[in-house]
Amino acid sequence: MEKVAKLEWHTEKRRVSELILFDGNPRQMSEKQADDLLKSLKKFNLVEIPVIDTTNRVLAGNMRVTSLHVLNRENEEIEVRVPNRKLTEKEAQEYLLRSNKNTGSWDMDLLADFGEDMLVDCGWDVGEIFSEKEELDEKEVPLVCIKKIHILLSLPLDSFSSIQQYLAKILEVKGVEYEQACN
Repeated sequence: MEKVAKLEWHTEKRRVSELILFDGNPRQMSEKQADDLLKSLKKFNLVEIPVIDTTNRVLAGNMRVTSLHVLNRENEEIEVRVPNRKLTEKEAQEYLLRSNKNTGSWDMDLLADFGEDMLVDCGWDVGEIFSEKEELDEKEVPLVCIKKIHILLSLPLDSFSSIQQYLAKILEVKGVEYEQACN
């Protein structure tokens, strides 16, 4: 049996135009995500460098490389991570998937401490943060609902304006009903 060399990675430089996008890459971006990535590249430049195989095929960073093309930076030399040996197709596919899937999760309470303006500026959708936090909260306190859940929210009148944007987002959800009363 032939012994396969342990994988080691090093940094080299390649022109963006030399990099080949991974054919069949299942990773997708919405138009908003693509715009957010372009905004990030314009502000911070390329910080997280692409990972390629020995044939210049992109294993991680396909969206960043695509964005560099959109920014007309294809003749620019960038740093890339390259393995010390040819990868098997299975290794290449596994790394492609792991580089996007094996990421951490967010502590929604700590994330909220960054403030809405910062989060929105970085590409977060406030409704997304709210719904993810709500999902976590639901796991902590399991609810058994037959058809609908009723939530009573009581707050001082002068505080209402501070939650109106969240309320508007909640009302966008199909089937949500809203009733307001004062005492």
